[in-house]
Amino acid sequence: MIIHQLLQDRIASRSASPSLAIRFGMLLGLLVTTIGCGPSGPDLVPVRGTVTLDGQPLGQKNLYFSPEAGTPGLGAGGNTKSDGSFELLAVVGGALKDMKGAQVGKYRVVVSEPMFPIDTDLEVQGRGSEPEVAIGLPQAPKRGEKAAIPPAYSKKETTPLVVEIKAGENDLVIELTSKS
Repeated sequence: MIIHQLLQDRIASRSASPSLAIRFGMLLGLLVTTIGCGPSGPDLVPVRGTVTLDGQPLGQKNLYFSPEAGTPGLGAGGNTKSDGSFELLAVVGGALKDMKGAQVGKYRVVVSEPMFPIDTDLEVQGRGSEPEVAIGLPQAPKRGEKAAIPPAYSKKETTPLVVEIKAGENDLVIELTSKS
């Protein structure tokens, strides 16, 4: 009878006060709430501009700003609109949303054809009795057909375009020539 009473007292005292694990969990939750996540992402500055080829707007192209040595981050990219204008989005690992801008520093600019036309909706396929390919590969220019972008601009290693992004607003003019 005495042992039974001691066990009941012990069980009652444990249920009255939280266990060490519960106390630790509550402390951890309070700590995370108090500290918070802080500002997320790198320091970015707004970057917009225009791309031209031989003085004419170069629309519906991909842009990638590849960081030079000493420039932090993974770079930035965007697409030109039909009037050649663009606005950069930073490449941020693990980001769950688009982040406008780029980090301050020097970048090599790569201009390339998009895999799919930027201004065209893709058709829904597979409506017939036979399944169709979900995604096709981009079509290379046909023989004798000249590429819209000179090849030198399409690779990080060969592009002659280097820009510097500075603190504050950046409005760039990126000029390509067909002679490159």
